[in-house]
Amino acid sequence: MAQRVLIELLLFLIPFAVFLVYRAASRDLKIKDRWPLTRLVLIGAGLAIAALIITPLLEPRESDKCFDPVRYDAEGKIVAPREIPCEQQKLPGSDITPTTPTQTPVAPRDTGSGGG
Repeated sequence: MAQRVLIELLLFLIPFAVFLVYRAASRDLKIKDRWPLTRLVLIGAGLAIAALIITPLLEPRESDKCFDPVRYDAEGKIVAPREIPCEQQKLPGSDITPTTPTQTPVAPRDTGSGGG
């Protein structure tokens, strides 16, 4: 996470560094014009936002892998998260056997035999 923040910060600061090099390389070091802060901030923000959007799109994905999250096994021990083939992925609640309700119907509509 810290690496990602540093990359975004560096991308934001690139236009400022380029402008600083441009100012240092100019023959007249006594240029009295102001720094174009608005433009530099907009360009830096555009670079950072573009990197936030483009980076996840370029990451390789394995379409046949599913994520098995942290869970407890039958003995109460923690099972670490892992990537497994999607064919082996169990849906939540799939290991629970369905039971029939033991509550008796209260209203006629609950029995399925409507009176009108």
